[in-house]
Amino acid sequence: MKTPKHKHLTFEDRVTIQEFLNLNVNFTNISKNINKDRRTIAKEVYKHRFLRKRTSSTSTECPIIMKAPYVCNGCPKKSFCNKQRFSYDAAVAHNEYKRELSEVRSKVFITKEQVSDINAVIAPLMKHKHHSVNHVYVSHPELLPFSKSSFYRYVDLGLLDIKNIDLRRKVKFKVKKEYDSTRHKVNPTIKLGRFYSDFKDYTELHPDASVVEMDTVIGTSGGKGGKCFLTLFFRKSNLMLVFLMPYKKSEHVTQVFTQLKSVLGIKVFKNLFEVILTDNGTEFSSPLEIECDLETGEKLVNLFYCDPNCSWQKGALEKNHTYIRYILPKGTSFAGLTQKDCELMSSHINAVPRVSLNNSTPFELAAILMGKDVLDKFNITRIDYDDIDLSTRLLK
Repeated sequence: MKTPKHKHLTFEDRVTIQEFLNLNVNFTNISKNINKDRRTIAKEVYKHRFLRKRTSSTSTECPIIMKAPYVCNGCPKKSFCNKQRFSYDAAVAHNEYKRELSEVRSKVFITKEQVSDINAVIAPLMKHKHHSVNHVYVSHPELLPFSKSSFYRYVDLGLLDIKNIDLRRKVKFKVKKEYDSTRHKVNPTIKLGRFYSDFKDYTELHPDASVVEMDTVIGTSGGKGGKCFLTLFFRKSNLMLVFLMPYKKSEHVTQVFTQLKSVLGIKVFKNLFEVILTDNGTEFSSPLEIECDLETGEKLVNLFYCDPNCSWQKGALEKNHTYIRYILPKGTSFAGLTQKDCELMSSHINAVPRVSLNNSTPFELAAILMGKDVLDKFNITRIDYDDIDLSTRLLK
């Protein structure tokens, strides 16, 4: 079966074509071996064949090369034939292909009208509201009839009012700080049965389990009130919830979960938070209070801890924190924020289309998986593409 991906032939494909031509294999059988259409093989050979000059050759054309396979690679008479000889060589063909591709990509296929429209509509969204390249491609496909790589090239060429500094993924991340071994960690005794290896065992036995990654985000260290965020990330939908806490302490984490159990109801809570994966911070040192119904003692969820210094084990949430930092850069105090601000920020973050979700938004997918009524209880609302603001102006 033919696959639509990887339409261009690779060097390995061309080597395979050359080897089969040398064995006098027809285009149909070659196409089956490299999973390409036979017409693609025929065009490739005819386009990149070349006349091999020989001192003893004549100007007489061989009738065989006028039809498939168009070359003399597998001809049994080629060693003593004096007619013109056409050959196909993988290295020659691939070099020609790369040169042609480079020439095509170096050209600018954009009109003045398109540049004007992009500068009028797209540029303000990226410069002032910090929309990503994928975001604007989803929200305004009619203004961007070329590939994303071409978009980046036009930015580099200075054709648009957008600069590389406006493309967040092109800005280098700071060097990660060295790990501070003096930080307090979760008591190892409460981690029995909750190690990351236990998490892997559980998810292997329950592959459809709802997994929620949990972490905290701090503002200025020791800032007024010491406010911080508790973040919850649902792996299946990429939905992220943000809760404001007065301090980074376990009792405040417990309060958030007590509120969630009350608002959602035990049955819905148990279904949504089947598995929770978090790090080793002391704010998560009371797993039983998170896992159980404090009134009946029933175990509702399963909490597991990542291995020490392995934040990549909940990397999806760590990456999603960058959206928070677009709005509240590191060093920003959370003292003046309210839970409504967190809900507004979450609504905007969850409205950004994601490539990993086939350009759907976490809000749209969560509405299907959880139900719109659950999102209403989280106070997450739908935001139109052009109204999404991931800049510091959102909460001002």
